Amino acid sequence: MRQQNRKWLEEQMALQCAPLLAGLKLSNLLIIPETVEEELSEVLSGTEFCSYCLSWHGDKVIYLLYRSRELLEYLEEPEVQRLLGELDYASLDLRELLEVVSERYTAHLSGQAEFPHELGLLLGYPAIDVRGFMEHRGKDFLYSGYWKVYGNLKETLRLFQKFGKAREYFVRMVAAGYSIAEVVA
Repeated sequence: MRQQNRKWLEEQMALQCAPLLAGLKLSNLLIIPETVEEELSEVLSGTEFCSYCLSWHGDKVIYLLYRSRELLEYLEEPEVQRLLGELDYASLDLRELLEVVSERYTAHLSGQAEFPHELGLLLGYPAIDVRGFMEHRGKDFLYSGYWKVYGNLKETLRLFQKFGKAREYFVRMVAAGYSIAEVVA
C-alpha cells in the first residue's frame, strides 16, 4: 500500500509541481490527501526541496514545496519586501512568514478572512502580478494561466510554455517508472 501511495504521490508531484521540479519556479503548492502525507518526506528525501504544511482543508493537506535559497533571495527583492510590508509583515524571516501565511490561508479556507495575496509572493509570482491582482481584484488582467498576468506578458507567456513542457516531461518520466529524485537528478 505504501508503495502504491508513493507512486500516486510522485504522479501528483509531476502534475502539480513540475515547474518547481524543473527549476523554473522557486515554489509550488502540492495538495494531497492526508492518507499519503507520510510518503512526502520519503519522496523529498535526498532532494533540495523543502516542504511546509500551509493548511488542512477537509481530508486534504496543502503544502508549499520550495527551494529555500531561491525563495529567500526572491523575498529580498525590494518590490517584494515593499509589498510584504504593505501586507503587514514586520519580519521577513522565512519561518515567521510561513507561519503567518499559513494562519491567514487557513482562515481564508474556512471563510473567515480574505485570500492572503502574499501567498502569490511565496509562490514566486512576479510582484507586479500580485500587486495587479490586488489592485484590480482579480479582474482586468492581460492573461490568465498559471496565475493572472498584469505585466510582462510576452516574458510570462514564454515561461508558461516552459511550465507546460516541464509538466509533460515529468509526467512522462514518472509514468515510465522513474522516481522524482531520479528525474530531478
